[in-house]
Amino acid sequence: MDTSAFWKLVDKARRTAEDDPEQQLEELTTLLEALPTEEIVEFHSLFCSFFHASYTWPLWGAAYLIGGGCSDDSFDYFRGWLISRGEKVFAAAVADPDQLASMIKEEDQAIDCQVEGWQSVAIDAWCKKTGQHYSAFPARPTEGRPADPSGDQWAEEDLDRLFPKLANRFN
Repeated sequence: MDTSAFWKLVDKARRTAEDDPEQQLEELTTLLEALPTEEIVEFHSLFCSFFHASYTWPLWGAAYLIGGGCSDDSFDYFRGWLISRGEKVFAAAVADPDQLASMIKEEDQAIDCQVEGWQSVAIDAWCKKTGQHYSAFPARPTEGRPADPSGDQWAEEDLDRLFPKLANRFN
């Protein structure tokens, strides 16, 4: 599986689910179950690479403004949501998190742009397909995870200045 196939699966699940984030996870699980097990593992590896690439202080600052605060778990759910929105939104947000101000829909705002379950969607599909236990999955979600977010760490009082569009929309 390559990155193009990865994003096509994410987009297809989102369209089928009509942008409902919980339904999108179910749709994606179904799509993944139909693939060979090697491709499910490859999907997971690609997910992890995008998930780790989005582990940045600027994105955490954006998530903090959007949610009115953001713990480390919430930031994981935010990054899952970000990937669920597709390649275009993901790439734009990684490049400039303030762009999210014009990309967030009302239904996303209602959930603080956080969706739990993305970190395990491929593992869940693999377990359903193979009948094996979670611990038998051939890749670990923490592989390659940076110890700390990349970029410049922010102070809460600087977020309005760093992300003026998000601050205007969410304050």
